[in-house]
Amino acid sequence: MIDWWNALSVDLKVFYGIGILALTVTVIQMLLTLIGLGGDAVDLDLEFDGPDANHTSGIGLFSSQTIAAFFLGFGWVGAIARASNLSLLLSVLTAFGVGVLLMFAMLYLLRALLSLQANGTLDYRNAVGQEATVYVTIPGDNQDGGGQVQVTIQGRLTTATARKTTPGAVAPGAKVRVVAMSGPTAFVVEPL
Repeated sequence: MIDWWNALSVDLKVFYGIGILALTVTVIQMLLTLIGLGGDAVDLDLEFDGPDANHTSGIGLFSSQTIAAFFLGFGWVGAIARASNLSLLLSVLTAFGVGVLLMFAMLYLLRALLSLQANGTLDYRNAVGQEATVYVTIPGDNQDGGGQVQVTIQGRLTTATARKTTPGAVAPGAKVRVVAMSGPTAFVVEPL
């Protein structure tokens, strides 16, 4: 191995060195991500996009992942080009072009993967206007008697505290409509 390295020209040593270092960094990033330590903790995330770019994706053009992808392509393609007896200038230009392509490919891949994330936080305001089923008897006259309803919020069946402002109790199993919020996770309902 040492003899192989010593036999290389300076330009090949530079290309191979960049490629090997970038490959090592990429493998370490992948392993850290697999065990849950990667991502934002080791990310540079310097945003450098056009003025109309969507910056809600969480990853920028100059993140540690995209920079590693650039140098990975640059190093290995440059080494292959020089080993194929291309001129140094043509090798550098080819390596740079492939590096930029890999950088954008990594950016696209990371943004596509991040778009698959979902926020599981329920927003109870989404229940206003929805039909619900009384789960625990709701007393009338805006009393807090421990009434509860079951309503589907964001695709989940949720049980929440409910009250009604009109007179008369509503028994379990009856259908009601959520008309307003009565607190962060409580509703005002009216019978259907």
